[in-house]
Amino acid sequence: MRRPLSRRLQGPRQSADTPDTGARTSIASRLRWSLLLSSTLPLLLVGALLITISTDAQQRNVYNDQVDLAKRVQLDVSRNLEELRNQLDQFALKVRPGTSSTQITSLANDLVNRNYPNILDFVLLDGTGKERLHLIKLLLLNEDALGTRHDDPAVQQALRAGTISYSPIARNADGIRSFVLTMPIRNDANTIVGALRTELSAEKLAHELSVAIANSKSYPYIVFEPDGTVMLDDGKPGFNPPRGLNLLIRSPNEVAQYAGARSQEVIGAQAPVIIRDGSEHTGWTIVVEQPLSTAYGNIRSSILLLGLLVLVAGAMALFYAFRQARQFLRPLEALRNGANALGTGQLHYRIADLGNDEMGELARTFNSMAEHLQSSLAEIERRNERLRRSMALARDIQIGLLPDRPPWNGDEISVYARSLPAYEVGGDFYSYLAMSEGRAAIAIGDISGKGVGAALLMALTSSAVESQGRQIEHPAQVLTALNNLLAPRLRANHMNAALLFAVVDPREQTIRVANAGMIAPVLVGNQGSTFIEVGGLPLGSFAGAVYQEQVVAFAPGDMLLLLSDGVVEAHDANGELFGFERLETMLNEQPPFDVHDLVEQVLERVQQHMGDAEQHDDITIVAVRPAITPDKTNLEEEEQTISYATI
Repeated sequence: MRRPLSRRLQGPRQSADTPDTGARTSIASRLRWSLLLSSTLPLLLVGALLITISTDAQQRNVYNDQVDLAKRVQLDVSRNLEELRNQLDQFALKVRPGTSSTQITSLANDLVNRNYPNILDFVLLDGTGKERLHLIKLLLLNEDALGTRHDDPAVQQALRAGTISYSPIARNADGIRSFVLTMPIRNDANTIVGALRTELSAEKLAHELSVAIANSKSYPYIVFEPDGTVMLDDGKPGFNPPRGLNLLIRSPNEVAQYAGARSQEVIGAQAPVIIRDGSEHTGWTIVVEQPLSTAYGNIRSSILLLGLLVLVAGAMALFYAFRQARQFLRPLEALRNGANALGTGQLHYRIADLGNDEMGELARTFNSMAEHLQSSLAEIERRNERLRRSMALARDIQIGLLPDRPPWNGDEISVYARSLPAYEVGGDFYSYLAMSEGRAAIAIGDISGKGVGAALLMALTSSAVESQGRQIEHPAQVLTALNNLLAPRLRANHMNAALLFAVVDPREQTIRVANAGMIAPVLVGNQGSTFIEVGGLPLGSFAGAVYQEQVVAFAPGDMLLLLSDGVVEAHDANGELFGFERLETMLNEQPPFDVHDLVEQVLERVQQHMGDAEQHDDITIVAVRPAITPDKTNLEEEEQTISYATI
């Protein structure tokens, strides 16, 4: 297929009249003519470049001017706030534990008098948020009229975090535009001993805005940075809140073009109001806007004239370029339609003959590729179908390995289990063993990893559990024997097996549990749920591991809940885990009626939490409930008692 292509690519060197090649056109020739024509029009490129450079330069100048104006207004506003802050700091420095109430009142009156009418409300609070002094303008409230402000978030922030906060500017009950400054008061040891809450008039700031750039064509206003709310406008008529202010707030360059105030397109710049050498943020931002019609009015005529010349010169080249492009795009359109058809799975689609040029050769190569894809896809589908049947068979076999009913009388020990693999096959399993003297053993395990490898080791571990569990009486000894037996194979595959083995003795009213890396079992009763604290290394982690067992007594109606980690690690679409807290809350809400109800409740809550999220781990739940009678005689206990060695 490639050797004929090589001969065709060498064809342009031959004569067009050669019978072997035939008459044909060359895309390369058309491109050469287009490039030759473009080289005769350097003015077109130079003109476009000049327009771009001129526009960018003018835009940068306008943007820089707006940023400078915003910073200048910000400095004026910050200077006023800095002056007030200095006076409040001086007052706070004089408030000490040894300062008398008379001295504090005198200092507060002096501060309010010097700043009247800028200070509208002045409150001194102690460390609990209770008012020690309260001045409303020049009026001092009596002690019996003092209240508490411990519910004020700004006060709590000052008392607990030691931070200073500025509220948004808004009209108070008297119709005056004001804001609240809340700051902590510290003693000589730098410990917070109180707070100062001051309501300040914003009329002085409004005056600063009106005179800050009086000779400019721009207009300023102040916004609350967290939500972009306009707090203080320029005071002139026709001001409407800007619709596109978010573009400016999110701009990393502090300047942007958007739909601004007074319903017109503007260039706006912002400057955050920060005092104390940049260490104290108020949350306010100065915005200065200038209409586009004003900003670009001086350069539009020159750009329009230069652009007209560029358009006239470029129109001549574009006419020929479009004509050639039309001829060039026809075969490309056919190739694109073919690629889209293949992308949607229409592998039978073929491109019609496009001639003898390079595009025609490409179309023939495309058709050959489509034929190969069609045959390859059919083979892949056949293999996938065989794989699906094999995986379905493996799933059926694995499910068949799990017991559907216990090998003992269900009236004495009730048990119910559910296992949901995350994939076709999984690594979770559970097993039931009937033992002597009416006892029963329940095992639950989780092989590390997923898929076929975990399923094979699950079958090996499950069979080993049944073999060792029938021969050994104590759970801890069972886990030790299993670890010695399985460790070489598990470590060879870089895997391990978590396993919990429990022996239930309904006559002794005890449960003996040993754990190798599984979640601690839960004892569920009428008085609530309790985790049985017993643990150990997973099987295969350490060849010489020794396991301990825990003996737990149970009361009539108690149930033992065994879980794999797929329950608590199930997460929703946001990645939030189901967790132990939800499990404990669910178990304590309403005691289940029986083992079936308990397992299904847990599984239902986990699936509700997951929602539409994909299950990423196997989920296995086993519930056991011994049926005991609380009034059995001591004689029966003595006859049926099994002596256990201490492990």
